[in-house]
Amino acid sequence: MKDDPRLADIIYPGTDGNVVLLGFPYDEGVARNGGRTGARSGPEKMRAWLRRFGTVFNPELGIDLSPLRITDAGDIDPGLPLEQAHAALTAKVKGILQAGGTPFVAGGGNDQSWPNAQALLDTHESCRVGAINVDAHLDVRPLIEGKAHSGSPFRLLLEDARFSGELFVEFATQGSQAAKEHVEYVRHRDGHIHWLSEIYMNEDALGWFSSALGRVAWDCDAVFVSFDLDSVRMADAPGVSAPSVMGLRGSEALEIARIAGQNPKVQLFDLSEYNPEIEEERTGRLAASMFYYFCLGVASRKEA
Repeated sequence: MKDDPRLADIIYPGTDGNVVLLGFPYDEGVARNGGRTGARSGPEKMRAWLRRFGTVFNPELGIDLSPLRITDAGDIDPGLPLEQAHAALTAKVKGILQAGGTPFVAGGGNDQSWPNAQALLDTHESCRVGAINVDAHLDVRPLIEGKAHSGSPFRLLLEDARFSGELFVEFATQGSQAAKEHVEYVRHRDGHIHWLSEIYMNEDALGWFSSALGRVAWDCDAVFVSFDLDSVRMADAPGVSAPSVMGLRGSEALEIARIAGQNPKVQLFDLSEYNPEIEEERTGRLAASMFYYFCLGVASRKEA
């Protein structure tokens, strides 16, 4: 309706937006890691839930999205072998970054986070890059027969000579999902782990995330925020490969997306593991809402 425009009404095809939606419809990396497949349909179903969702002017927050150019770059070709798809994703994200856009990459499996991070490192070769992984898991497992998978993206990032582990944060990690060896690996690489239990002990998930992002952003030139939907409790996000009764609340996930979008040093955001074959609507609405809230954050950015 003309008097009630929604987010989908102002999304245009292309790669020239201030925010650029890009799909990575792959879950082979999940299968390699022994997880349940189905996330390959995530980008398609997320876009379906975007239709008629999210007012262009949000009167509660006083944020107007209409000055923001939001575009949809489509999907990485779903017919490629996974390693070629990763290379294509890096190239696409790098092109968006170099054009001045902020990519929001919707997966697909969490293996997408390594090629996304590569694009940011390639774009800022002489700068310091930071990363925050919002995830129930650490995702620092070794490669399987030399191949990347959904459990390995941040091991690959931490082993990249261009990246400093002191600028890496694992956020909302669950002790029941993190092997002792992997915890030691992250700490050996100087990474930081914020456990879900300590976040909730202080009942301030958003304050903790804001502080973590602020510390990373202070010390670097560009930040990558990766959000795995299995960090959200299954009451709010049942449609993931590895749902958990514990986790962040859906409302916290939305605000984390907005806080990330609001920070001008956040130049890349990815969302992983939406699996419509397990559950479509509740998790799909959350994924679409996170894109909306990220855009609200970008629209309210101030200069760094």
